[in-house]
Amino acid sequence: MLLSTLSEMKCKQNVLKSTDGSVEFSQGDTVVLVGAYGPADCKESKQDVKEAIVEVNFRPKIGIPGIAEKYLEQFVKGVCESCIQRSLHPRTTFSIIVQVIQDRGSLLSCAINGTSMALQDAGISMKFMPVAVTVALKHKEEVSMETDCGTEDYDVIFSPSLEEEEKAFANLTLVFDSVKSELVSTYASGPMTSFQYQQCLMSAKNVSKSIVQFFRDSVSKKLAADVL
Repeated sequence: MLLSTLSEMKCKQNVLKSTDGSVEFSQGDTVVLVGAYGPADCKESKQDVKEAIVEVNFRPKIGIPGIAEKYLEQFVKGVCESCIQRSLHPRTTFSIIVQVIQDRGSLLSCAINGTSMALQDAGISMKFMPVAVTVALKHKEEVSMETDCGTEDYDVIFSPSLEEEEKAFANLTLVFDSVKSELVSTYASGPMTSFQYQQCLMSAKNVSKSIVQFFRDSVSKKLAADVL
C-alpha cells in the first residue's frame, strides 16, 4: 500500500557567492546546503590524464564527519562520477560540499537532489541530472512485527521522516537518470524480498518524474529572474 506522497521541495539557487554553484535544498523538514566547484586545477599527484576526478565532503550539522557520513559521502561521489562529463576535463577536479542544516529524514535523497541542482547552477556539463527518492517499507500498525516480510501487510512510504525510517523494516534510496529514467544507483538497508524491491523501484521511478519537473521549474524561475 502506498501510504504517503513525496514531501514538498524547495530550492534556493546561487546562495553562496564563493562557489561556482550552490543551493539550499529542502525536502519536507530536511535541509542541506550544497556548494559545487570546478573544473579546477589539482595537484599533479591526484590528476587523471583521461578524466576529471570528483571529491565530495559530507558535513553533519554538528561536529566532524563520522562513519555514517563517510558512507553517504562515497555514495554521493559515485553518483556524481556517473553524471558529470569528466572526460571533457582531464587533469582537473570537481569538488562538492554537502552541509547538513537539518535532518528530519530522507537525508540522502535530499543531499543528492541538492547536489544535482548545485551542479546545474555551476554550469557543469552533465550526462543527466541525478534524481533521488527515499522509500521506507513499514509494517502496518495493526499487523504483528512477526509477519512474514513476503506478505503485503506493509506500507510503502515516500520521503520518510526519521521516526518512520527507524520503524521501517527496510529503507532504500534510489537514484534515477533524469533523461531516460533509468536506475543509476541504490542505497539500501534492511531485509526485503525481490518483489518488494521491484515494487519500490517502479513506484519511485514514477515519483522521480515529479522531481525532474521540479528541477525544470526551478531552473526556469532562476533564468526568468536573471533576465529581469
